[in-house]
Amino acid sequence: MNNEPKMKIVQECFLKVWQTLFSIIKIVLLSRPVQGSDSQSSIDDLVVLGNGPSLRKLIETNKYFLEGKDLIAVNYAVLSDYYSELKPRYYVLADPAFFNNPVHCNRVFDNLAAKTDWEMTLFVPVKVKKSSTWKLKLHTRPNIHYQYFNMTPIEGFAEFTHWAFNEKLGMPRPRNVLIPAIMIAMQLNSKHIYIAGADHSWLKDLWIGDDNRLYEDFQHFYDQKSASNYPPSYHLHNMMYNLYITFKSYHIIENYAKTIGKKIYNVTEGSYIDAFERKKI
Repeated sequence: MNNEPKMKIVQECFLKVWQTLFSIIKIVLLSRPVQGSDSQSSIDDLVVLGNGPSLRKLIETNKYFLEGKDLIAVNYAVLSDYYSELKPRYYVLADPAFFNNPVHCNRVFDNLAAKTDWEMTLFVPVKVKKSSTWKLKLHTRPNIHYQYFNMTPIEGFAEFTHWAFNEKLGMPRPRNVLIPAIMIAMQLNSKHIYIAGADHSWLKDLWIGDDNRLYEDFQHFYDQKSASNYPPSYHLHNMMYNLYITFKSYHIIENYAKTIGKKIYNVTEGSYIDAFERKKI
């Protein structure tokens, strides 16, 4: 008699138990109470703007699609020539480098302070709440309000993870800023969430040099295409594992969205994300 299916079920159950228990420990150690959004969206449609190169095409040829919708920008979007034109209502920063590395910190927050002359809510991880460096850079901009979110990675049984998501205690493993951005979008009042500029086509941009180093040809909508090499200790299998986690997190988000009555559409042309329903503009 073949017991392999039963063994697989048992193994998956034990894995879920371990993930749930470990996530509880992480919540106790890492998560902190956060307030609900002070700036709830009053518009039914919200667009999360990734920084993929396809976003430039959308802005230049189908800008009408963004009109009348709340926008969420992320990471280095403030460096774009389109930033002041789009005037995003929300902005999400997740990478610790934006707060710990002076170069990244200065580029982002100096530009936010210089360019943002409209009401905007900036979402940052709760772990940088006590850091004063980035706050000082925004002290001249009372129109930029900031709120905190927990980036604690939550895994385990769906009933537990969905409860943790509802309580804003964490999110699916956030290997990409788009993950917290979408989770934050679902906490707002918007009924429909659109994902734009989420190319995520890194697979076709990776290559191995003659030195056996991992390289990537990358481009954002705000800059030109260039190549970058990863540290010698970072190999292709490390990249593939990170991509696995990222794309899996999107499926977890989609399943969660269904339980809370939110609809997520991916309007990114050529996107590699396969979790959300596609919609052409």
